[in-house]
Amino acid sequence: MLKAASVGLGRWSDELAKSIQDSSDLIEIVSCYSRSSLRRSKFAKNFRTKVHESYDAVLSDSEIDAVIITTPHSLHAEHVIQAANAGKHVFVEKPFTLTKESAMKASAVCESAGVVLAVGHNRRFSAAANRIHELQANGEFGNVLHLEANFSAPSALSYTSDRWRADRIESPAGGISALGIHLIDLLCYFGGQIVHVYAQTKRRAVSVDLDDTTSVLLEFSSGATGYLGCMFACPYTSYLNIYGTNANVFAEIDADNLRIQHVSKPSKPIKLEPANTLREELEEFATACAGGKPFRVTPAQATSNVAIMEAIAQSAEKNAAVEIGDEFCSAWACAH
Repeated sequence: MLKAASVGLGRWSDELAKSIQDSSDLIEIVSCYSRSSLRRSKFAKNFRTKVHESYDAVLSDSEIDAVIITTPHSLHAEHVIQAANAGKHVFVEKPFTLTKESAMKASAVCESAGVVLAVGHNRRFSAAANRIHELQANGEFGNVLHLEANFSAPSALSYTSDRWRADRIESPAGGISALGIHLIDLLCYFGGQIVHVYAQTKRRAVSVDLDDTTSVLLEFSSGATGYLGCMFACPYTSYLNIYGTNANVFAEIDADNLRIQHVSKPSKPIKLEPANTLREELEEFATACAGGKPFRVTPAQATSNVAIMEAIAQSAEKNAAVEIGDEFCSAWACAH
């Protein structure tokens, strides 16, 4: 049983804890830490954990094997490096960090320390993603021509200036770090490395100084083209479509809906068994920490996702295409 401490206590730390606490045979949250004493006591009461009053105290506790980090994005790299240097395995929420440079440094420290690094791209564990992977492995799509995705939600409409997410540093290019990063991961998982982006972002509706409308044109190393949309002020939607010479697939990732369309055949739904993605990612993390199957999102892939996110923000700022290059192509080769 992997004994973990939850660090950075907010809505998402609670969601992760709900998925495993008192129900998993592989991982258990035994303690928690937040700068807020109120949040510490509330989390400890709700999930029956101990409390640590500093991050250093968490890392000094020999009974804790791992940390689950859900702190603000800008703190991820620092917190990951501190944990690795203390010999703790690391599960950190996406985005891994906010810059390619910091992601590469944090990843290198984890590798040097011999600890498992897992980044919470939970949509990789979805029923739709698993089935698309099977279809692709069987050559169902033929030559992939184009991929398009959209992950949008009304979240930023309720943001106030005191929210850490209502900061352009924490939320570059609007909703990309909160929402779009999930589908950046899936786009690369099925399409390979993204090597060029051209992005535009606008503030259309929110009251805080944050962009809420993001549109990105993509080019993959294979030559395939792509599109990513991410609105931070509209009704919830999450989809991924893949267009190939043999077949197209249309997936509503979070709704566990999947349709496939072959040439000269009507489209048909594919039955899916819904997955508890949060539980599955945390238990796979625990398995990897025990020396079992490696966590499916590799540090190199998580770093690639950060590089793409960073390039999207740069492109929107410059109003010009930005080249990422093919340095992470090998990270995605094993996915196909």
